[in-house]
Amino acid sequence: MGSSLITAETAAVAGTPAVAAPEPAPRAPRLGRAVLGMLAGLLVAVAAGFLLGVDPREVKGHVAGAPGWAVAAMVASAFVVLALQALRWHSVMGPLLGLRYAHAYKAQIVGVMFNAILPARGGDLLRVQYLGRRTGKSRATILGTEIVDRWLDWWGWIPTFLVLCALTTPPSWLFKALAIFGGILSIWAVAMVVLTRRGYQPRPGSRLGPIFAALRTGIDAFRAPRTWFIALVIAPLPWLWEAMVLTQAGRAFGIEMTLVQAFSVMIGFNLAMVVPSPGAVGSMEAGGTAALVFFGFDQSQAMAFIFVYHLTQLLPGVAGGAAVLVAEGERLFSFGGARSALRSG
Repeated sequence: MGSSLITAETAAVAGTPAVAAPEPAPRAPRLGRAVLGMLAGLLVAVAAGFLLGVDPREVKGHVAGAPGWAVAAMVASAFVVLALQALRWHSVMGPLLGLRYAHAYKAQIVGVMFNAILPARGGDLLRVQYLGRRTGKSRATILGTEIVDRWLDWWGWIPTFLVLCALTTPPSWLFKALAIFGGILSIWAVAMVVLTRRGYQPRPGSRLGPIFAALRTGIDAFRAPRTWFIALVIAPLPWLWEAMVLTQAGRAFGIEMTLVQAFSVMIGFNLAMVVPSPGAVGSMEAGGTAALVFFGFDQSQAMAFIFVYHLTQLLPGVAGGAAVLVAEGERLFSFGGARSALRSG
C-alpha cells in the first residue's frame, strides 16, 4: 500500500486528524487487485473440483434445484450468526468503552461488507474505523478489543469441539488440526498477557506512546474475569448455531450430515480461507467441498451446497453493510486536505 494509506490509517487508529496525503490513486489498480484476488480463489475452487471429480453440469443442476425455503433459511441464519458474533465482541468491549450492542452489530455488518471486497479480512480493520468515527472512542482501544475478539472467535472451536465429542467421535484429522490450532492460540494468549504486563514501552514523549497505551488498554480486556465466561459460553454459540443450520440446510441438497460432520465442514472451509481472496470466494468452496467428499458425499452435490451456502452468508452482509452506511450517511474517513484512506493507493 502507498504511504498515504499508512499515514491515514495510523492517524485513524490514534483517533487524531489525518495528515494531508497525496491525491488518491486511480480506481483501476485497486479494482484490478480485487479481481485478481477473486480469480485466485476461483482457481483454487476449480482445481479442487477437478481433483475431486466434480461435474460442473451437475453442480449447475443442483444449484438450480435448491428449494426456496432452504435459501431463505440460510439468509436468515447469516444475520443470526452476525448477531452472535456481535454479542461476543460487545461482551469484550462494552464494559470497557461503554458502547451499546447496536454499535457492535452495525460495525460487524460493515466489516463483513468490506471483507467481501478486501482480501485477508481487511474489513475487520475498517469496522474499527467505522466504530471509532461513529462513537468517538479511541480507534486504538477498539482495535485492541478486536484482537481479543478474534482470539475468542477462533478459541470458540475448542469448546464446540469438546461438546460435539460427547455426541460422537470426530475424524482423526480434526483432532490433529485443532491440536495444532490450539497451540497457536496458546502462544497468542501468552503474547497478549505479556504485552499487557511487561511488553514493549515506547520512548517517553514518542508519538507512538499514546497509540500504544490505548491499544494495550483494549488488549487488557483479555485478562478480565468476564473473558472466561465469554470464552466458554458465548464464543461457541456462533459455531454451534452454524453447525445446526448446516445439518438442516444440507438436507435440501440431499446431504445428511451429523453435527460433528457439519462442524468438520466448517473447520475445512475456514482453514481453506488462508487463500486471501476477497470474500473467501473459491477458497471456501474448495475447503467445504473437500470436507464433504471426505465423509463420502457426492462431489457435485457438495460443491453446489457450499456454493449456495457461501452466497447466502456473503450477500446479506454486503447488503446490510451498505444499508448501514447509507442510512447513517457515514463516511469511513475524513476529507480535509487529505483524501479518504479507503481511496488511497
